[in-house]
Amino acid sequence: MERLKTILFKENLFDNNMDWGILTLRIIPSFYLFYYHGLRKLTNGMSSWEWLGEAAMPLIGIEFGFVFFGFLAAFSEGVLTWFVMVGFFTRLSSIFIVITMFFAGLFHLVDGESAESAFIYLTIYVCLIVIGPGKYSLDHKLGLIKIKK
Repeated sequence: MERLKTILFKENLFDNNMDWGILTLRIIPSFYLFYYHGLRKLTNGMSSWEWLGEAAMPLIGIEFGFVFFGFLAAFSEGVLTWFVMVGFFTRLSSIFIVITMFFAGLFHLVDGESAESAFIYLTIYVCLIVIGPGKYSLDHKLGLIKIKK
């Protein structure tokens, strides 16, 4: 019973547990977002980008630049997810992904579909913006962020 209590209620389960948690939060959702959403959007090219832009931008009154805005969505889900995975410009990349997930969620809501996964991804990347990339990141290794001890 004492051992179970230690595992469940100990502040630090093991050394660097926060850094390992942030690493896990960066890698797993980013891989899934890339594999199940971003890869297809990147490889389908301009017709896919135009469809993406045309689907989302009129929801906020923008009636131009559909290919550009669709490309930004594909870039966010297809390239910036890799930046987050390795911890390179993590906060900036996460901001773009949050914006993309906001529009994806909005699109699905207006379309009468479930926006759950878009808003779950949005929440994860908001958390990464707040807590940063952690110790196990290129941002830290390159000195772009400082980790307080």
